[in-house]
Amino acid sequence: MTEMILMNILPIRKRHVDNCFAKNIFRLASTFRINFHNPGPTRKLNCIITAILFSIGIYTIFYNIRITFSYKHKPAELAAQLLIVLWAIQSLISGGFLIQWQLNGDFKHFHEILATCQGLRGVQSEYGKRTMRLTNKFFIFHVCCICIITLAFTLNFYLESSHTTFIEKQSYVFYYQELRPIYTLITTYLYIIWTMTLFVLILYTNATYLEVKYFNEKLENFDGSDDSSTCQQLIKYLEVYTNLCKVIRKLDLIFRLYTFIMIVITVPSMIFSLMMMNQRVHGLFDLILCMPTIAICSFSFFSVTVAPARLHDEITRSRGCLCLNKSIWFPYRKEVYVVANTITSHMEQLDLGVSVWGFAILSRPLILGTLSATAMMLSLLMELAPKTDLLDLA
Repeated sequence: MTEMILMNILPIRKRHVDNCFAKNIFRLASTFRINFHNPGPTRKLNCIITAILFSIGIYTIFYNIRITFSYKHKPAELAAQLLIVLWAIQSLISGGFLIQWQLNGDFKHFHEILATCQGLRGVQSEYGKRTMRLTNKFFIFHVCCICIITLAFTLNFYLESSHTTFIEKQSYVFYYQELRPIYTLITTYLYIIWTMTLFVLILYTNATYLEVKYFNEKLENFDGSDDSSTCQQLIKYLEVYTNLCKVIRKLDLIFRLYTFIMIVITVPSMIFSLMMMNQRVHGLFDLILCMPTIAICSFSFFSVTVAPARLHDEITRSRGCLCLNKSIWFPYRKEVYVVANTITSHMEQLDLGVSVWGFAILSRPLILGTLSATAMMLSLLMELAPKTDLLDLA
């Protein structure tokens, strides 16, 4: 049976291993010299260029940290400065993980084991193609937004007559103020790499979700009235489900540490962003200026949680799809009942999904709990903060 499945999927595997789900991302990664899939002189050149750019990025982070804590700033300015530092750290960490995954061959191996499940029929379905196409379009849109936002802030620096202490000191990051555009280019480069890594997580999680969804639809619509073939068909479903479980565990092994670090950094980023908004927003124009910051924080949080949570919901739905299929359970047939009962026992695996480094499986309750804890922490910080009107009266 296994040999027949492999023979059916070999053409599909050959067509899709090299042309991976994130082909648009890695095409852009080749332009940014951060594509390390194929060994050779190109990889060595990419390593040298990436090491230089990452070293400059690390230098800018330490420079921003130094000027942040060397001068006294207003609460809104301090929150904005800490956001800049945290985003740069997230970008460097994301770039490091993206390089490690490529060097380890994780993506290629994942693609191969996913293809052995159902021949990528879920990804190649109409819904699957539409989902992957929309995700890739949103990636291009997000990269364009990053370029526009960083360009707008650069133009704003040159058009404004006065700047805060942090912005003024930051313009001398490379000793001469005329070299400030290099800082803008490095920042844009790091943010785009951050976006690449997040969308790699989204695309590979979505691919797994589509395969599980396809499996559930087949199981839900399965006609088990034929006594002669029902048992063998159910055994095939059990084999596919077992392979899907291996894929999900491989997906978790790849991304669990990265999702943990991103959530740990994103939650304080959201708090700083809301604090800055609370201090700075006094009208519609101020709100518009703060929208890019809020959007980046929200995107960085939901991008590492929503897709894995949807996968978790879909894999937990498999048992219900089997139990609600009446053609399997009625009329009662002993052999069919035993096989179906065995499959349901296999489906009682509550630890399937992308985890936060073994802490918890990413699911909708975890997302809501994290947002609730963030809101509670923000309200506590705002309550403990000194009141402006009392200070004015003093």
